[in-house]
Amino acid sequence: MAIDSQKFYTRCLFLAAATLLLWVHPSSLPLLFSPQISVQKSVAQTPTARETQKSAAEKLYQAATEQLNRGEFLAALKTFEQVLATIRQINYPQAEAATINQIGLVYNNLGEFQKALSYYRQALTIFQQQKARKEQGTTLINIAAVYRNLGQYQKALEFYQQAAALRCEMKDIRCQAVTLNNMAAVYDNLGQYQKALEFYQQALAIFEKVKDSRGKGTTLNNIGLNYGIQGADREALSYYKQALAILETAGDRMGVGRTLTNIGFAYSNLTEYRTALEFLNRALKVRREIGDRPGEAVTLDRMGTVYRDRQNYPAALQFYDRALRIFQEVNNRPGAGYTLSNIGATLLKSGKFIEATKQLIAAVEVWESLRPGLTDENKVSLFEKQAETYSLLQQALIATNQITAALEIAERGRARAFADLLASRLDNNKSEQLQLVKPPTIAEIKRIAAAQKATIIEYSIVGGKLYIWAIAPDGNIAFRQIDTSNLENSLSDLAKQTLVAAATGRSRGSAAPTPANLAPDTRARERANNSIGVSPRKINYRLRQSYKLLIEPIANLLPKNPDDRVIFVPQGVLFLIPFAALQDAAGNYIIEKHTVSIAPSIQILDLTRQQRQRQRSRPKSQVLVVGNPTMPSIRMTPTEMPTPLSPLPAAETEAIAISNILGTRAIVGKDATERAIVREMPQAKIIHLASHGLLNELPDRDFGVPGAIALAPDFVPPISPYQNGVQSAISFDSGDAAGDGLLTSREILNLKLNAELVVLSACNTGRGKISGDGVLGLSRSFIAAGVSSIVVSLWFVPDAPTADLMVEFYRQLQQNSNKAAALRQAMLATMKRHPQPSNWAAFISIGEAE
Repeated sequence: MAIDSQKFYTRCLFLAAATLLLWVHPSSLPLLFSPQISVQKSVAQTPTARETQKSAAEKLYQAATEQLNRGEFLAALKTFEQVLATIRQINYPQAEAATINQIGLVYNNLGEFQKALSYYRQALTIFQQQKARKEQGTTLINIAAVYRNLGQYQKALEFYQQAAALRCEMKDIRCQAVTLNNMAAVYDNLGQYQKALEFYQQALAIFEKVKDSRGKGTTLNNIGLNYGIQGADREALSYYKQALAILETAGDRMGVGRTLTNIGFAYSNLTEYRTALEFLNRALKVRREIGDRPGEAVTLDRMGTVYRDRQNYPAALQFYDRALRIFQEVNNRPGAGYTLSNIGATLLKSGKFIEATKQLIAAVEVWESLRPGLTDENKVSLFEKQAETYSLLQQALIATNQITAALEIAERGRARAFADLLASRLDNNKSEQLQLVKPPTIAEIKRIAAAQKATIIEYSIVGGKLYIWAIAPDGNIAFRQIDTSNLENSLSDLAKQTLVAAATGRSRGSAAPTPANLAPDTRARERANNSIGVSPRKINYRLRQSYKLLIEPIANLLPKNPDDRVIFVPQGVLFLIPFAALQDAAGNYIIEKHTVSIAPSIQILDLTRQQRQRQRSRPKSQVLVVGNPTMPSIRMTPTEMPTPLSPLPAAETEAIAISNILGTRAIVGKDATERAIVREMPQAKIIHLASHGLLNELPDRDFGVPGAIALAPDFVPPISPYQNGVQSAISFDSGDAAGDGLLTSREILNLKLNAELVVLSACNTGRGKISGDGVLGLSRSFIAAGVSSIVVSLWFVPDAPTADLMVEFYRQLQQNSNKAAALRQAMLATMKRHPQPSNWAAFISIGEAE
C-alpha cells in the first residue's frame, strides 16, 4: 500500500500514541482475597476483625475496578489507595501486589509513566516472591506498555517477550493474545507494519475463540490503525466501525475515545473534514470526561491537522500547542515529537521559516533520543517514520539561506543506523544496539572530503525539490536546487527507467528469459534489448535525461582531471541510478570523464576509511577467489519442484584468470561449498565471488534483509509438506541456513571480516530494499561485517562481458591500488569490446577506494 508522505506525520502520531493497549484488568486476575490464600496469623487481631477488613477490602477493590473500567481514573486511584492501606494492615502480600499493580495502571492511564513504572516494579517483586506466575505475566505486560509510551521500544519488546514466554509455559491462551496485540503495537511504532499485522491477526483469532469482546474490539481498532498508516483509509474505517460497536457495548470508554479519534483521523485523510471534526469532538469529550490526558493530546493534535489541511494555520497552531503541552506534561516523547513536527510543518506552510526551524530541530532531538537501545533492524524501521522531519527542516533552512546547516541535517537524516552499527563494531562494542554515533559537523564534512581527496556530491529529495551539495577537497561547498515537480515522469519513475535503459542485454548465466520466470525489470530490459540497438555514441534518452537532472547543474563543479574522484551520495530512488552510464550532450558517458564511486552517506565514507586503517594494522595475506560453484536448487514458482541454478562457465574462467593474477588457487564447482567459503572469509584480504546473485525472488524463501550469493550447498534442504495446496521448502533462519548454498545478507551481517576488498561478480548484488538508511542488502551487510570496500552490480549482468571486466579490473588493481580508478579503467577497456552499457556499467564501487 502506498503511503502519502504529506499525511505521514499525522498517521504516525496515532501509531505512536493512540494504539489501544490491552492490559490485563483486575477482573481477569484471580480472587486475590480468597480465604484459600495463606494468611499470616496476628496475635494483635482476632480472626473476626481480620475477616471484616478483608471483606471491606474486597468490596473496595471491586468498586475501584469498576471505576477504572469506566475511565474514572482519579476516583479509582483514591479507592485503590484505601484498599492498599487495609490489606497492608492484615498482611496479604499477593493482594497487596495486585493492588499496587492496579495503582500503576491508573498512573499509566493518567500519563504519569515514571510513577506507573515504580508501582509495577514493586508489584513484580512481590509476585516473584509469592511465585504468582500469572500475575508476573500481567505486570510484565504493564511494564512493557510504559516503556512503549516512553518510546523505549526495545525494552518494551523485551518485557513483552518475557511475558509471552511465561504465558506459553502456563498455556494461558487469552493472555497470549494480549501479549501478541501489544507486541504488534510496538512493531507498528517501529514501522514494521506487516509484522504487526501478522501479530494482530493471531491475537484476533484467539480473542474470537475465547469470546473476549473487549479484546476483539481492541484488536479490530489496531488492525484499522495498521491499514490507516499505509494509506488504506477506507479499509481502516471498516475495522474502526466494527471496533466502535463492540467497545461501546462492552462499556470500554477509553477504547471508545481512541476509536472515535481514529475514525476522525481516517475521514480527515479522506478530506471529509466536517465529518472528521464531528468524530474528533466526540472523542475529545469522552477523553476529557475519563481523564485520558495522553488520548486528549492525540485528539487535539489531529484536530490541528484538520485545520492545517484546510489552511487555517492559526487555528491549527492553537490545537497543536495544547496537544504539545499535554504530551510534555505526561512525558510522552513520541507524541511530543510528532506534534513538534506538525507545528514545524504548519509554520513552514505559513512562511515562518525561523520559527519552523526551531520547532523542527526540537522534533529531531526527540527522535534521536528514542534510538539508543534499539537493535539495528529496529533503528532502520523507526527512522522511516521520522525521516520527513529532516526533510522539512532542510526546507526551512534553505528558505533562510542556511546552506551548510541544511547539509548537516541532510547528513543527520541518512544512514544513521548504519553509522551506529559501523561505529559499534569499530569500537568492538559487544552491545552494539547501545551505540549512538554523533552525525558530522560541517568542519568534519570538509575534513572527510579532504581525506578522500575527492569531490563529494550529496543529493537530497525534499518534496518537489532536489537539493545538491558539492563539497570540494579544499572545503568549498556549493549548492544547487532543482525543481522536480515539472518532470515528464516522477523522480522515482525516472530512476527506474534510467536503470532499465542502461541494463539492456541478457542476464548473467540465464537462458533466454521467458515471461513465466522473469522479474518485471528483466522483462523490461529484454524488451528494450530486442527493440533498441544501443550504440556506444548514440544518445539514450533516459541516460541523457538523468544526466541533465543530476549532473548538469553541478558539472562545472566537478574536477577536470578524469583521475580525480567524484563520490556520489544518493538518496532514496537515486540509489538505482547507474551514474557511470549517464550521458552528456555529446553522448559521452560520465565514466569517460570522471572516476566515480558511491557512498550511503559522508559519515559512512569516514567510517569505512577507519576500517581500512584498522586493516592496515592487522594485515591479512590470504586471497579468496570463487567461481561457478555447484549451484543450489531453487524454485521459481510456488508449485514447481526445486531445480539447480544454471552453471556459469565464464564465471569459472574469470575466477581462474583472476587467481592467476593474484597468485592463488580458484575454488570452483563442488569445492566451493557455503560452509567452506564462510570459514575462509575472515582470513582473507580480498574476496571475489563469481556466481549467481539473488534478491527476494524466491517464493519459498524470505531472506529478511534482501540479497544472497549462490554457493555449493553442503546439504540438500528438506522439502516441507504441502500447505494450502502448495509444497514449499522449509524456511531457514540465519543460523539454520548455513550450508544450504545461499549465503544471505543476514548471515553475512553476523560475520567478522577484515577484507579490504570484496567483489560480488553476480547479478543485482548492489540492489536491495531502499530505505532512509541506504540500500539494505549485500553491500551494507559486508561493510557492516568489517569490509572497507565493495564492488557490486545494479542489474542482471551478462556472463562473458562481466568476466572480461573483472579480469581487467584486477589487472588494473595491480598497477593502481585505488579501487575506483581500477574499476574505471576496466570499464573503459570493456567498453571497447562490449560497447553497450549493459555490458560494463552495472558495477559500482562503494566505500574506501585506497
